[in-house]
Formats: sequence, C-alpha cells, structure tokens
Amino acid sequence: MNDFATAEQQAYLYIQDQIVSGVMVGGSRLRPEEISKALGISRMPVREAIRQLSAEGYVTLRANRGPLVTSRTPQQVIELFEIRSALEGLALGLAATRVTKTNIQELNVELARLRKLEANSVAWVDHHDAFHDVLCHLSDRQYLCAEIQRLRLAIKPYLRHYAKGHTNPEIKGHEHEFILEALQSGDPKRAERVMRAHVMANAEAIANCLPVPLVEGARESRRAADAGFDAPGQPLKRVAGARR
Repeated sequence: MNDFATAEQQAYLYIQDQIVSGVMVGGSRLRPEEISKALGISRMPVREAIRQLSAEGYVTLRANRGPLVTSRTPQQVIELFEIRSALEGLALGLAATRVTKTNIQELNVELARLRKLEANSVAWVDHHDAFHDVLCHLSDRQYLCAEIQRLRLAIKPYLRHYAKGHTNPEIKGHEHEFILEALQSGDPKRAERVMRAHVMANAEAIANCLPVPLVEGARESRRAADAGFDAPGQPLKRVAGARR
C-alpha cells in the first residue's frame, strides 16, 4: 500500500470512528483542513476519504458549501432497522441449521458478559454489536455478514444515544436469551421470526430519540436538497465490511 492510500485509509477510519461514536453528530460540518492537521497528513487523502464516506452514506456533500455528517429523519432510521431485521433474520435462520452445542455454550458466555455491562452504555453497545456479529457468522455467509455489519454501524450512533438514557435498552419479551432459545431449537423459521422481532422491538423508540443536533442537521440538509444539492440519507452503496 502506497503512502497516499495509507493516509486515505487513516483519514477514513478517523472520520468514520468520529461519526459512529457520536462525537461528530448529524449536521456537523467536516473541515478537511482541520482533519488533515490533526492527523498530520495532506488534505487530498482526507478529501478522498470524505468522498468514500459520502458513497457509503456517512457524509452528505453539498455543492460549494462543504461536507456535512449525514442526518437522518426518524423514518429513515426505522428503514435502516427494517433492512437490518430482514438480513439478520435471514442470517439467524441459516445459523439455526448448523449451530452446535459448543456454539451455544460460547454464546451464553458472551451473553453473560453483555449482562455485566448494562450499567455502562458505551461498553454495552460495543459488546452488543460484537455479540450480534458472532450470531451472524454462524450463518457462514460472508457477504451477508458484511452487509449486516455495515448497517449496524450506520445505526450505532442512534443506539448509543438511546442507551445512555435507558438503564435497560432491551424490550421485555425480546431479550437476547430468546434469540439463543430460538437458535438452539434448530427451527430456521422460528429463529428468523424471533430475530426480526428482536431487531424491530426498539426501532421506533430509538428513531424518535434522535439528538437535537441530528434533527436540526436534517432540516439544513433538506433545505440544501431543495436548492439542488445532495439530499440526506442517501443509500449506503458500498457492500463491504465495517472498515476497509
């Protein structure tokens, strides 16, 4: 990998992490000169990283006005959950036909760790995603898992914001224990149904709990769209893992 490609990847990961962690909220303006200075690299790889993040939906480009962190409306966030529920349901249905007793034992250990982190919302969300990654990979479908991980990253800032204000981010009757029970049953239809219900259980509450800056950013982006610039919530075009 040449120096330019390395610098572009460094900028890509830095900006993506800032967005996913919620440090850069929707509507925040990205300033390539400040990012390049912070990373000690030139502006060109930063601009290329921003273009890639735009193609993936993290950033909204505005003609002659500079890039913004993409803002999404509650309905757009719900749509991301709907897509994720369909794909994760498919993955768990496939996993149910090939799961082993050892897999279940390992998942129970991971679930116990997740329960211990409930008082720490940031750590809980991170381990929650890792737990779902383990479930997904039991399907043995590489591209499916990559697409699910990409969607989960897009949702992560909203889930983190929601989890901060709730001592228990799970809905009663849709806890992760029910997923393991369905997986262990070996019934793919049941596993898919339970996973889809689990993903959608909190979708509306999370979508209606967007931080104020995100909502304000969405209004600004809609005004830009009305003026002929790129609209917010563009499709996440690149089918890839969370990071390249």
